[in-house]
Amino acid sequence: MTDLLLNYRACGAECRDDYLRDLANENGLPLECVQRIAERLGEREDFGALVLICEERHARTANQRQGRVQ
Repeated sequence: MTDLLLNYRACGAECRDDYLRDLANENGLPLECVQRIAERLGEREDFGALVLICEERHARTANQRQGRVQ
């Protein structure tokens, strides 16, 4: 079993696809968007840059929604 698979399972996912799906759901992003970013970054960034980018996009969309409400 690879180290990455152990990391995915530690996060409650059975595989990378499940992990990406969970990450997309947690950040309110389309799965396809997260998959594209993940493919560009590579598997080694699944727990680093990918998470940061998803969180940043989530925050940006939340701020845009707040701007529309006010």
